[in-house]
Amino acid sequence: MTLTEFINRIHSVLLPATAVKGDPTGVQISASVDNVSRVLTCMEITDAVVDEAVSLSCDTIVTFHPLIYVPLTSIAGQDRVARLVARLIRQDISVVCVHTTFDAFPQGTNAILASKVGLTDTRPLVVSLIDGRPDTHGYGMGLIGNYNGSFTSLLASVAEVSGGPVRYSRPNVTENLTVAMVAGSGMSYFRNAVDAGANVFITADVKYHDFHAATDVISIIDPGHYEMEQFVPQGMIQPLEQTCSECTFIASTIRTSPVAYVVQGNTQ
Repeated sequence: MTLTEFINRIHSVLLPATAVKGDPTGVQISASVDNVSRVLTCMEITDAVVDEAVSLSCDTIVTFHPLIYVPLTSIAGQDRVARLVARLIRQDISVVCVHTTFDAFPQGTNAILASKVGLTDTRPLVVSLIDGRPDTHGYGMGLIGNYNGSFTSLLASVAEVSGGPVRYSRPNVTENLTVAMVAGSGMSYFRNAVDAGANVFITADVKYHDFHAATDVISIIDPGHYEMEQFVPQGMIQPLEQTCSECTFIASTIRTSPVAYVVQGNTQ
């Protein structure tokens, strides 16, 4: 399969129109050999992920987070992105980014996490616009749904699923919760969550003063950015296999988060 055909197949399910404006989805590196057969899916590209792709003889990487987010002025020196781009070019590996198109996919980033946490009756928090009209097939950014339990049990569920330290603000409502969720850095959707009637908002990278602003408005749960999105490499496999059945897909096993924690004296 050519890279162009591969991209067209991906775009048939992960719709380009659903990407957040300015998000660099699509082909980021095109290999000299125009063939896609063994594909590694990952959350983001690091040196360890490139090593993994090479060891598995993968000719293509489908990454969730963009490797190239701002234009490169050179491919030289010690810049992390430039170094990785140079390595991938030398290894002749193509790179495709799906980022917010997978976020907006009905079975994408937020749906995976919502199912693991235990949300029910979910629907998009912000419905995607396709050709200027609201989509009717479930594409959208974030989710809102119900949690049939206490805030304490929701907090415990989020902590267990995410596997990391969880920051939160104390709840105004403690039972039968309406929960909005935007995996990753989602505070730009804070007002959408409030206006939709949610009394809990689960998202990441929340600033200290954002917690203050949410007091008496909505409770915030912040499990961490990587911790919310860590299931994406495996989650991407099914829709990609369905549309590109002749390719072999392998989910990366590399933990790519650059963040470490100290919890009760133990380094994690």
